[in-house]
Amino acid sequence: MVTWVAVVTLSVDLGLAVGVVFSMMTVVCRTQRVQCLALGLAEGTELYRPLRGSHKLLQVAGLCILSYPTPLYFGTRGKFRHILEWHLGLGKGGKETPKVDGPPDRVAEPVRVVVLDFSGVTFADAAGAREVVQLASRCRDAEIHLLLAQCNASVLGTLTRAGLLDRVTPEQLFVSVQDAAAHALERLEITDPKICTVWV
Repeated sequence: MVTWVAVVTLSVDLGLAVGVVFSMMTVVCRTQRVQCLALGLAEGTELYRPLRGSHKLLQVAGLCILSYPTPLYFGTRGKFRHILEWHLGLGKGGKETPKVDGPPDRVAEPVRVVVLDFSGVTFADAAGAREVVQLASRCRDAEIHLLLAQCNASVLGTLTRAGLLDRVTPEQLFVSVQDAAAHALERLEITDPKICTVWV
C-alpha cells in the first residue's frame, strides 16, 4: 500500500524506492520488538514451551533455557546482549541475581547452565556472531556453562568464523533442545531432580 501510494503521488522510481526503504524499516522494527523467551518442560512430554504460555511447565533449579526467535545482526545485537544479561544476571559489575519468569514469589537461584535455542535465528552477521562469542566468554568467567541448540549450518558457520569454538567446545553444540537439556541435567549432577512446578 505504501509503495502504491508513493507511486501514485510521486513517480514510479521514487515510489519503488520508498517501498524498499519502508520494507527495510519494517523488518528492523519487527526484529527490535522480539522477546527472548524462557522455556520450561511441558509435563508429560518432551516439549519445551514458553513459561508465559498457558501450560503447566516444569523447571530445574540452576538450569535456564532461552529461545531467541529472531535474526541476530548489527541491529539486534544490543537487545540480544541486554536480554541475556537480564535473564542470566550478568551486569556490568559482575554476576548478579538472575531474573526469573513465573510466579512473583518464586526465589531466583543462580544459573549454572544455560541452553540457548537458536532455531529461530535464521541469519547472523559478523557483528551478531561477535556478540555470541563475547557472551560465551562472559558465561565462562561467571562459571555458567553455555550450550547452543538447533543452530542451523549457516549461522553456525558465521559463529565459527567469529571464533566461537575458541570459547566453547563442539560438545556444547546440540541438534535439539531436548538433547542439550539432558546434557545440562547430567552436568548439574541431578540424579533425582527437584522439579519446580510453574503455573502460568
